[in-house]
Amino acid sequence: MSGLAVFHSDYAEHLREALAAHDAGIPTFLGNPQWGEAEMREAARQIPAGVNVAGKGPVPVGLGPCDWHLGWAGRIMIPSGGTGGRIKFIIHDVNTLRAAARSLRDALVGQGFSPTLNCAIVTPPWHVSGLMPAIRARETSGAFAVLNGRFTPDEPLPSVPLPTSGTRILSLVPTQLSRLLGMTAGANWLRQFDVILLGGSSLPSPLRERIGALRLPVYVTYGMTETAAACALCPPKLVWSKAELRGSPLPDVRFHASNGLLQISTPALGRGIWPNLPLEQPYLTSDRGDIGSDGTIKVHGRADQVILTGGEKVDPSRVEHAFLASGIISEVKVFGRPDATWGEAVTACVVGDPAIEVALRNIADTLEPAARPKQYVFVASLPIDDRGKFDRSAVLAKLKT
Repeated sequence: MSGLAVFHSDYAEHLREALAAHDAGIPTFLGNPQWGEAEMREAARQIPAGVNVAGKGPVPVGLGPCDWHLGWAGRIMIPSGGTGGRIKFIIHDVNTLRAAARSLRDALVGQGFSPTLNCAIVTPPWHVSGLMPAIRARETSGAFAVLNGRFTPDEPLPSVPLPTSGTRILSLVPTQLSRLLGMTAGANWLRQFDVILLGGSSLPSPLRERIGALRLPVYVTYGMTETAAACALCPPKLVWSKAELRGSPLPDVRFHASNGLLQISTPALGRGIWPNLPLEQPYLTSDRGDIGSDGTIKVHGRADQVILTGGEKVDPSRVEHAFLASGIISEVKVFGRPDATWGEAVTACVVGDPAIEVALRNIADTLEPAARPKQYVFVASLPIDDRGKFDRSAVLAKLKT
């Protein structure tokens, strides 16, 4: 039992191999076959030498803890991050994954749903968002099915081989939902599900309006690899309304605030960060947010996304809000681009026509000078990585061409 690192690119094969190893008590690393050279080198450096590799992954050369691998039976290392060579593996085990699955089940039962969860998997199983649907199904005597989640116009929508009894759940990211709603049969296909869990990135206003108009059963989730995915849900009726999105903690989850940052207490918290950095309760996130008197949370953005430019701190969400409030555009992402003069240059990636740049610069002039984007990049759609998150590296590559 020297351990296993799974790097299969096929979703079903990756999941099958990872679950079989986990069931056998073999310590398992989930690898992303789409990592670039820098990420693969970092994965090889972290994963202990002698660990078997399934799929096209790097040869591990790392040093394991002194009790590797005998003291690691049943542990599964799930990657988080993974751009520019930055990778960390969050250590989970059967107890943390089970706690997460049961917490979601109990929350849905409280909404009147069946405790048997039948889950469709359309996100990569090397991410927590793709692994947890299988864990939820297994922990609740349900079923799961791996589907083609590309949702492109030239491919038919996949059949859903799940039982009609129990609670049918689809977990996906906003980009996938937007693609589905752009297809003729997309809305009807989505109606096969009792619950649609939507996470991975912020919810664009136009997409929220479509969800409300169609009355889709969308629950906006908040969670992370450290908490084995969802730890708070915003219910459909709130998503359909014009009120601000606030999430309710799942059963056994408690939120706290520390200097404007969210803290989480949950039995689903991972054991640590590979190889030997423990995660402590309550877990201090990098997310800015507030906690209401009713215990609900509002996430305002990540503290570590603050842009440092010319010695000034700029909150990108505030710049984005200024643009979105104008009504000129409906999607924008503001971020810091490495710059020799400024340290970071405020950059706006905008969905729209370059002809509106003058109007956007006029809006930016209402902000303090440091917050005004120095460059605008116009795209047909925001580039998204396979986690459903904004792909800043794709924009940087575009700027170099």
